[in-house]
Order: sequence, then C-alpha cells, then structure tokens
Amino acid sequence: MIITVRVVPRSSRTGFHSVMENGSYKIRLKAPPVDGKANDELLSWLSGEFLADRSSIRLISGRSSRTKTLEIRDPSAKPAWYDG
Repeated sequence: MIITVRVVPRSSRTGFHSVMENGSYKIRLKAPPVDGKANDELLSWLSGEFLADRSSIRLISGRSSRTKTLEIRDPSAKPAWYDG
C-alpha cells in the first residue's frame, strides 16, 4: 500500500493527528528534522501501527520534505486512523 503523510516534527509527542483535506495523514513526531531522526521515528512508529517489519516500509519520496510518500508492504494490521 502507498500512503502520503504530512509530518510535524518537534511536537510534544509522536502520533496520528488528523486526515487532511487532500487525503494525506498528518502525523506528529517528537524528533527534530535533523540527521534523519524524524524519518527514523516515522518509520518506527508506522511499523508499530501497521504491525509490519520496519524493513518493509520504504520512503518513496520526501526524504527532506514534510510531505512524504511511503510504501508499506505486507502490513499485519491497519490502525483505526487509516481509512484505506
């Protein structure tokens, strides 16, 4: 599956925030956008939410952007916030 997220780094906590008008998911990240820390936290958090191995989640685009497109292969679960 392919999902698009809009991240908000340096938030007070990591977690789902809302579904945006364009259908992407707003995700808050506690990590700062420095040295890939926010991307690492996003991948780890998504692996827990979808019960997927972290290696099965690939950042397709947006490595240095707040808007990111990700591929999640073989998720074992779909979180309540995901409507796809």
